[in-house]
Amino acid sequence: MDVLTTILTCSLYLADDNLVRAIAESTSQSNPYFVIDTSVDMTQVDPPPPPKSASEALARTTDILAKGGRPLVGLLQVPPAWMSAFGRELSDAFDPCTNIAVGTAMLSQFDSECAGSSVRNAKPRTLPAAARRRCVLRKYEEAIRLADFATVTSLELRYQRPLEAQITDAPIFAGTQAASWGPDQLLAPVLFGKSDSSSTSK
Repeated sequence: MDVLTTILTCSLYLADDNLVRAIAESTSQSNPYFVIDTSVDMTQVDPPPPPKSASEALARTTDILAKGGRPLVGLLQVPPAWMSAFGRELSDAFDPCTNIAVGTAMLSQFDSECAGSSVRNAKPRTLPAAARRRCVLRKYEEAIRLADFATVTSLELRYQRPLEAQITDAPIFAGTQAASWGPDQLLAPVLFGKSDSSSTSK
């Protein structure tokens, strides 16, 4: 799984792809099966090894919930309540595309709130990009209740390696052969179905 092409395909927060990428590459370290319990001080315990499969991640998350913990899951460290709010099962959180779609839907909401706060001020103007990003990060951190989330993500942004992919690298632009997961399963046949079948039959 390539995190960048997954973001380009599945993100619902178009304003800041670099921010989405930094969230996915910082705390969760690009692991779609990431699970953390925010009710536990990780500086006081030895963290368990990261899950290596969706079934292992789901079992760990279910165990944390059963013990009254506060798990965050997947690439964008999504709370289980967000999955429920979007009508998705907890197991869907370990699908990279679904996780990114849910997390970035919330980023879009927070971005809208940050933009709206500037309208209510005496100077009705758009927040500068850096201030808006800080506002979005702060709101995300408050929502997921993960200590130092904004700081860690900001550091990831500062040292982020240059992009090596373009929007056209996303699977949605590659035809049905590349569409094996995510929304491409629905969109690619509509966009490419007839032309692909005609070109391959020649």
